[in-house]
Amino acid sequence: MVLMAVLAAVLGVFPCSLMAQSLRVPNNDDVLSRTIDADSPYYIDHLLSKYLAGEEPMSAEEMHYLYYGYAYSEFYKPLEPIPAEDKVLAVVEEIMTEPTDERMRRLVDAAMEVMERDPFSPKNLNFLAFAYGSLGDSVNERKCFGRLEAVLATIEASGRGEKESEPMHVLMFSHAADVLYARGLSIKSREVVSRTTEYIYLPMKDERGNLGYYFDFSRIYWVRSDEPVVQNEKRGWKLNDMPLK
Repeated sequence: MVLMAVLAAVLGVFPCSLMAQSLRVPNNDDVLSRTIDADSPYYIDHLLSKYLAGEEPMSAEEMHYLYYGYAYSEFYKPLEPIPAEDKVLAVVEEIMTEPTDERMRRLVDAAMEVMERDPFSPKNLNFLAFAYGSLGDSVNERKCFGRLEAVLATIEASGRGEKESEPMHVLMFSHAADVLYARGLSIKSREVVSRTTEYIYLPMKDERGNLGYYFDFSRIYWVRSDEPVVQNEKRGWKLNDMPLK
């Protein structure tokens, strides 16, 4: 699949070394109460502004409330397609043929469009870091890479993923795949195992001895989409990169 080849090529440019941290399963009531309170240090608007500015690093605590608090935001529409994602992949394919500055600038523009709809997409943040770095913009490259590492670390801290009772929690189906790609892993297949959990199979056991990982996708269905999900036959996508049976 073209998408897999592109991901392997670009994600491999910026391997992420995620630091081990204490597990913190998101408590929905706690996250909601802290992120909707304008007097809270974890008020969602303040956290999102700080994250997007990228001038100061986000603490693990801030990222925890930002990422999971975003599920309550009016901007969170996980089942609606993001047309700009096709723009990004089209430009990346051109770049893999000939990486010109003009194409890198187009990649930045397209990836910024995606970020307006999904500010936490690891794949998209990595594309942005790649493009900025290629253009010699080390400031924005570091900002995007910092966001990328923070998002991945937040998801990994939400659960070990080795048992159905201890899944990693994601806001988008694609985020689950990106966590595994960032570990240097490949994906064999995906299976919905309950109303809130999916299991992603690996082609073989990883260095941790696991054949796959569990992810909680329940937040995706908190919000009903205003638009029908359309399958992109050209790239073989299904529902948000997740095969439907």
